[in-house]
Amino acid sequence: MCGLIRAGVLAFGVAVFALTTGCASDGGRTEESQKTTTSLRDTRQELVKAKGEVNDASTALSKLQAGGNLDQSFKQYTAAVKDVQAAGQRARERAQAWRDNSRQYVAKWEKEMEQVQSPELRAGAAARRQRVKDGFEDVITSGRSVREAYQPYLKSLQDIQRALASDLNPAGVAAAGPAMDKAKADGAALNERLDALIAKLDTIAAGMSGTTAPQAKGAQ
Repeated sequence: MCGLIRAGVLAFGVAVFALTTGCASDGGRTEESQKTTTSLRDTRQELVKAKGEVNDASTALSKLQAGGNLDQSFKQYTAAVKDVQAAGQRARERAQAWRDNSRQYVAKWEKEMEQVQSPELRAGAAARRQRVKDGFEDVITSGRSVREAYQPYLKSLQDIQRALASDLNPAGVAAAGPAMDKAKADGAALNERLDALIAKLDTIAAGMSGTTAPQAKGAQ
């Protein structure tokens, strides 16, 4: 999930550069801009998928607390915890690819701006660079908020899994009840922060397409 945040920040930054630099010198849409659109879409999908995995973990916790077939419920919970953890690894791999692409795009953008002779255009570029910086700071703040919520949340899920692995019985589940309730509350709080980050990506995507950003709450 930490990778998700880095990926979101990088996608956001590349998107802003695409918006500020516009079209290539031949009048066509740059390849980098097309990659940006795809990156934004993929990033959003990854964040929405992460939200679903958090929800699945909470559902699995509720099934454990409800009793019944504890062995089956614990298997479902173990799979849900694994999915939540795997989201971080997938995002780290995606973030590395975005880091490479963003460096290439920024390098090309800077090289093209070096060829601009007009003082007015250079001044405009300086203003756009400041907007890029401000945009980064905004998303970094949101990303940090998600990261701070995710790390203790995953640890709580794993602690519950370890505890029940050696004490899977009604008494063990009851003893873990307060930790389960807290994990579900933490999961809901994490998803709210993911919604905020998704909303920022939607705003950028809307700016690129000239449409209105959709509501991120309960994003699908």
